[in-house]
Amino acid sequence: MLFESYLNYDIEAALFLTLLWGTSAVLVARRPRHRSDRRGRRRATFMLVLVALGWLGVAARVVTTLLMGSFGYLFVADRVAVALPLVILPALAVLVLAVPRWRAHRRNPSAETRLATFAPQAVVPFQATALGALAGFVTAIMVTMGPPQLIPILTVYVSFLTILVGLWLWQQHRYLVAERGGPVQRTRPVRALRAVAVATGFVLLLVGGLSLAANETVLPGRMNMTDHAHGGVSAAGAHGHSAGRTVSVADLTGPRSETPDRRFTLVAEAKKLRLASGREVDAWLFNGQSPGPELRVKRGELIEVTVHNKVPDTNVSVHWHGVDVPNAEDGVAGVTQNAIQPGGTHVYRFRPDEVGTHWYHSHQQSSVQVKKGLFGPLIIEPEQSDLAPGTQDLIISTHTWYEDELPLEPPAIGTVDQLDRRRTTPGTPVRLRLINTDGATHRYSLTGTPFTVVAIDGNPINEPTEVADRQIVIGGGGRYDLEFTMPAQPVRLTELRRFGKELRVVDGGLLLSADGTGDVRPDKPQEAFDPTTYGSPLPTPFGRDSKFTKTHSLVFDNELWFYDGKFTVVWASNGMAFPKAPSLTVREGDLVKVRFANRSHFDHPMHLHGHHVLVLSRNGKPATGSPLWLDTVNVEVGEIWEVAFKADNPGLWMDHCHNLDHAAAGMMSHVIYEGVTTPYEVGHDTPNKLE
Repeated sequence: MLFESYLNYDIEAALFLTLLWGTSAVLVARRPRHRSDRRGRRRATFMLVLVALGWLGVAARVVTTLLMGSFGYLFVADRVAVALPLVILPALAVLVLAVPRWRAHRRNPSAETRLATFAPQAVVPFQATALGALAGFVTAIMVTMGPPQLIPILTVYVSFLTILVGLWLWQQHRYLVAERGGPVQRTRPVRALRAVAVATGFVLLLVGGLSLAANETVLPGRMNMTDHAHGGVSAAGAHGHSAGRTVSVADLTGPRSETPDRRFTLVAEAKKLRLASGREVDAWLFNGQSPGPELRVKRGELIEVTVHNKVPDTNVSVHWHGVDVPNAEDGVAGVTQNAIQPGGTHVYRFRPDEVGTHWYHSHQQSSVQVKKGLFGPLIIEPEQSDLAPGTQDLIISTHTWYEDELPLEPPAIGTVDQLDRRRTTPGTPVRLRLINTDGATHRYSLTGTPFTVVAIDGNPINEPTEVADRQIVIGGGGRYDLEFTMPAQPVRLTELRRFGKELRVVDGGLLLSADGTGDVRPDKPQEAFDPTTYGSPLPTPFGRDSKFTKTHSLVFDNELWFYDGKFTVVWASNGMAFPKAPSLTVREGDLVKVRFANRSHFDHPMHLHGHHVLVLSRNGKPATGSPLWLDTVNVEVGEIWEVAFKADNPGLWMDHCHNLDHAAAGMMSHVIYEGVTTPYEVGHDTPNKLE
């Protein structure tokens, strides 16, 4: 929250600078007239006050940059490289070149001293500062630059200097005309006509430029994801293709000839869904229920899932979130398969090596289809159960339903959009499997009992200890398993929501008691549970001191710009949105370190398909607890996470924000193995929709 406040202050300072220096630039460029000493002195005083206020704004921008930079240099790299120099250097020129002339005019307000304030060296520094302030504001909220990159930086500076030269030449011409006595006074109709012509030209230029910008962002009708490998080369051709062979995604399947240990059928269909409150929503469901049917299997079993699509006019697919399946079984439409068309069927086969709480959901236009209900739990048990005898094993899928594209409050547990009351006998072991099927971060409070966190993203915690008075923070797509022994008094799981510095209780949630009645006042713990320091260490195959063959940094921003031809909020990585966002090409066996830095206004739960990442550090502090293996890393505002993974599952894998609205508006890329190709395409002219 603190970083977000600094970010907002920085944007406000940038806007203040733009308005103030822009006003100053307009005023100093007015044709000089000397009407009286008094008016001249007042005008000079006013300009000097504007300069002082402008420098206060510059100082404010420097301070906000320093405050943001205290979270890490990645948060301010573009401001240090571009935004601050473009305003500080011209503002210094104002002090050195323009201010002495205005002070002279204030002391001796004559026609000669007023003319001196109209010289290029007195006017252009104001214009340059205004232009630099505008560039700083635009790069803060519209076209963000991410970490300093040579070509964007050179483009900004060359454009800035080109405009500056033009302004200098124009002002030199105006000054010489004024020095000779100025042009003949034009009549009012002529002046009005000239103003209309200038305004019309400006509007046409602006509209034309914005139209070109919008058209430039229109996504291709067809895209093959191997055309977007890091460095601008296809995966098949990267590094000369040292392996000497290519393999198609379509061939990277699960076992096809063996007899499955478990068979499931999922039928996607459109239904009216009645919530516990009585409200009805238009939903798309698996097997007519929400969440979809629980798929509970054992680690190592061969699983076969047959998916039938009965949703009219809508293609679907199924992704196994958090399960490192073979690439062809990953369920990403246009990347690992073609989407399942209405009336069609697709069979998935895989042998899970993971254990724990996972889930499945559509990955065809998932920002729409998951919201409408195409998801369900996938529980992978170890060969020998890790649950105590008699455990009440509860799957808590938190989901926000929508009506006419507006979210319904409170979020529901399945279809229960009010307090979900359940009976639990005191002394019973309880496991809560919390699954966040939304995109937004959920914060939970468990009141009435201490608990242990036994697994995160399905991965067991080594030697968990008792937790109390802590929020459990789960990003979109993430899972936490909590265990406790049911006490005599009621226990309540409640969602908390931040409003500034205040935490508020969200209606609904889960209440456990001996008879299903009663209540308990929800706690509102201020501190969040820290998974990086919880539990006890274990040996890991790699760590912070390992030699990494690849490193990759992603800085997250939100910007107001065009995406697919529409003006919207764009979610950018390193200043770029899909398909220009940086993908990463790897070789099988690579050890990869990735750094995430979030300087946007929202959390980003980053989900890499086909792999689990080991958390190395959070905000510069090494992870010291139980090894934290995640498939969804929730990077909160102002945070930096370092994670690592072994490239040991060849394929073409999505790497995206699991706030699925963010992915739909640009925050997605891929990890692409050398030598892997795909026959599938994505785009408006294909059956496969983005994200």
